Amino acid sequence: MDQQKIDILICTKVWQPEPWVEGLSKSPLINKVHVWPTEEDLSSVKALFVWKPMDEGVVERLPNLQWVSSLGAGVDHLVNDSQIPEDIPITRIVDPFLTRDMTNYCIMGVMMYQRSMDQHKMNQSNAHWDRIGYKNLKVGVLGLGELGGHCAATLAGLGFEVSGFSRTPKTIENVDCYAGDQLAEFLSPLDVLINLLPVTPQTESILDTKLFDQMKRGAYLINVARGNHLVEADLIDSLDSGHLSGALLDVFREEPLPSEHPFWNQPKIKVTPHVASVTSPDSALKLLLKNTEKLIEGEELLNLVNRDAGY
Repeated sequence: MDQQKIDILICTKVWQPEPWVEGLSKSPLINKVHVWPTEEDLSSVKALFVWKPMDEGVVERLPNLQWVSSLGAGVDHLVNDSQIPEDIPITRIVDPFLTRDMTNYCIMGVMMYQRSMDQHKMNQSNAHWDRIGYKNLKVGVLGLGELGGHCAATLAGLGFEVSGFSRTPKTIENVDCYAGDQLAEFLSPLDVLINLLPVTPQTESILDTKLFDQMKRGAYLINVARGNHLVEADLIDSLDSGHLSGALLDVFREEPLPSEHPFWNQPKIKVTPHVASVTSPDSALKLLLKNTEKLIEGEELLNLVNRDAGY
């Protein structure tokens, strides 16, 4: 085999693999693209591209594995997978289109809440004319990484009063940034909280009663990060008590969301099926091929994940 080409294994149960296989197979860097599950000999595979979940036993079939990449921005399904040896680098997709789409979804959620679109829809169904007023909102973004930082900066550019919270201090123009032990100070004035944190042991179940109680009465929640951030029963309690006024949820602990789940019938909750930002093979393939070239050349890969930090 040409030493300047490598074999790749794609492992995804969520997305159809064909667009990825077709795009990768066109590259002169790729010898062969395998798709899991397969009985083929995988001893030549050097790169594993994954979107969750990954079956047990995949990595043990790959004795020459040198690199694992998520097929999306999220990497919790990889950093928590004990199959992957600690010396194998993990990367993620950092795609400007993903970032743009996530920000646009959050803007949609904020503006629909600000402009009382639920009430306007009800008024329309009753042929009722009511010019509902609105005010500028204080919007907080929890997590100021690639996605959160862009979201916060864009919302600020639209004229919202924006603040952000991150594990370590950040500086973003026109955004009041909080960090460390300043979470309560960050939360207390917010009209809308947008969660864009990564999932780590420290952020698992962070959206709970304790956090909600630090927000002012009537605040609104948008969760577009991961379902594991949210304690679902605590959200329902906060909505039922009137402490939170509503929530827009795009991610869930179990996906697809079971038909019997109470979120479906909770009038204060809007549910979308994990579509806030969806990886496009066309743009993501360019990033994967850049890293494939770097792997072949022995250079450091782009968008490496810090396993200790979880992102």
